[in-house]
Amino acid sequence: MTTMNVPQAQAKQGVKINTNQRTTIQVQTASIKALVGGLYADHPYGHTALRVITQSGERIYDYGRDGKTWGVGNSEGEGILNIWTSFDSYIAEENSLKRKTTGFLYEVSEEQAEKINQFYEGKIASKKPNSAGKVKASYVIDDYYALGPNCTTLSVDAAKVAMPDLDTDWKKYQDGRGLSMIERGIVSARGWPGHIFMPVELQAMLSGTTARKPKAVQSYEANK
Repeated sequence: MTTMNVPQAQAKQGVKINTNQRTTIQVQTASIKALVGGLYADHPYGHTALRVITQSGERIYDYGRDGKTWGVGNSEGEGILNIWTSFDSYIAEENSLKRKTTGFLYEVSEEQAEKINQFYEGKIASKKPNSAGKVKASYVIDDYYALGPNCTTLSVDAAKVAMPDLDTDWKKYQDGRGLSMIERGIVSARGWPGHIFMPVELQAMLSGTTARKPKAVQSYEANK
């Protein structure tokens, strides 16, 4: 038997399921899910996005260095915020890269979830989308920097609007994992930031911290 978790608005509109299988539909309460993507091909740093579910639907906030780049090793660039309204579409794109994504689920109140949406709405205020499709719109926002703001720091900052204690243990997990020896040297010369900034460090923290334990942890990857 298959279980599908959907926002209240989607459940009211109807859900497509296979007619030859038994499926349980669970209507989700307000929640957030930190989506930590692993490494793939020539991309050694991973990725972080944030899924926010409210009664009105869901949004996946996906920030990255997807525009023009500059700086040492292209460590800086245009920060592009993709806002998805379909988790299935977002995760399908991640799976197409042969990337495994781990989702850390936290239940929050409707008000807290909406405050996270408002946090991101502040980032795109008065901005026209670079592109807009059926399930994704893209906006140029804050310039991206490898040590922050990056995909991980922005996702954590947004999540902390609802859960201020989420990264209480960050110092225990900041060790530069995912960086080469040369990159570690560059960071040391510039000064290590006072926060988690690598996706793999975030995954370790969310898996191991006692400050804020997730309700559930789920893995998403393409069928091999």
